[in-house]
Amino acid sequence: MKSLQTKWTFQTGGEISTTPAVATFSGQHILFIGSWTGVFYALDATTGQKLWTFTVDYVGGRCNGQAPWCRIGSSPAVDVANKMVYFGSYSGYLYALNALTGQLVWKAQAGDSLAGYEVWSSPAVYNGMVFVGVSSHGDNPCLPGGSVNAYDEFTGQLVWTFNTIDQSTCPGGGICVGGSIWSSLAIDDVNGIVYAGTGNPGSTCTPPTQNAGLYPDSILALSASTGKLLSYFQAIADDVNDKDFGASPVLHFSGTVNQCVPSGTRPLQYWLTEPSKNGYLFTLQRSANGWIGNPQQNFAQTLGFIATPGLLPAQLTQSCDSVGHKIINYNNIIYIPGSAGGLWLYEQLGYAPVALRKSTPLSAQALLGAPAVISDIVLVGGSDGNFYAADYNGNLLNTIAVGSPLLGGVAISNGAVYFGSKDGTVYGLTLGQARKK
Repeated sequence: MKSLQTKWTFQTGGEISTTPAVATFSGQHILFIGSWTGVFYALDATTGQKLWTFTVDYVGGRCNGQAPWCRIGSSPAVDVANKMVYFGSYSGYLYALNALTGQLVWKAQAGDSLAGYEVWSSPAVYNGMVFVGVSSHGDNPCLPGGSVNAYDEFTGQLVWTFNTIDQSTCPGGGICVGGSIWSSLAIDDVNGIVYAGTGNPGSTCTPPTQNAGLYPDSILALSASTGKLLSYFQAIADDVNDKDFGASPVLHFSGTVNQCVPSGTRPLQYWLTEPSKNGYLFTLQRSANGWIGNPQQNFAQTLGFIATPGLLPAQLTQSCDSVGHKIINYNNIIYIPGSAGGLWLYEQLGYAPVALRKSTPLSAQALLGAPAVISDIVLVGGSDGNFYAADYNGNLLNTIAVGSPLLGGVAISNGAVYFGSKDGTVYGLTLGQARKK
């Protein structure tokens, strides 16, 4: 592999637990990231120079810089065409800024921060709307239901909301809490569907309540235009051990095209994969109306998964005659960092089920951030303060000691690698020349 070399660093002064977003405007590469001091940064992704900052609201006034009461735990989303960047914060607000100037365009409060509402989820932009999950500050206190909210992208007006706790399923007719949306949403932009994984039910909250029957520990399929529930899958009913979904779902497809024997062509099938804190990897087949059939379930480890998977679509092509016709198999490799410190590699070959191929121990501590996959290299940060590089097969290639826990994910853009650390440092790395052996 080529060696990773630090090109620049930038100190924010506050903990970073998010994944940076990098976008290009008129040839300028800009990195966006927020810190736990409540300051949101735009940096020149080439040099690390600060371009502008924005400080979030705190209940009763501006953020006072005290973590975690003004933290930004939401990774940003960028709409390049409209020059907008979106993120949420501890204050319960969703912010929309001009990506070039940092000027506030609008803000929408998803819930009262003093009542426990927070936006951890990264927003998703689709069809003129911004979608975001709403959670509690943690499990103390939990909310009477998290939610998925949709806002007008340009005005911030609430379009619809879906509450993740159906109070009619709360035993005894009481009020049940839980169901926070901790992770980011996934958008099927062909069928107009929003997918979300939900959090734990009331019995694992402080103070506890009874467990609602619907929809904790579930993967939801919602209409993007109306918020109507299309279908759902509940991984655990009556969860008493906090084994919910902390990772984001990833979307992928598989199938075979046979140019020599058309009958050998198998139409593309569409999938969603999401790991859980209960140690299972769930894969569900998607349609225009949500799920089809029963989910595939792969058990991996007792400690489970919090990190969002990295996906590498793997197209395998082979000749089938002498005139250039081919057989094309659309496969997928899925890399998942584990809470026990291992990197888990799953593969989906055509119509075959998703199956575990290998697990590689990287760290003695949890891997919490989403990996990035570039060519044949997988990059992931560890809570032990190390940055790891593995090859296509999951074998460890290199370890870089950063010295501070890496809690967020890794971003790759224009041949450069970016991430933030708990001590507030943003790193910009480049791929250097091949190492001498």
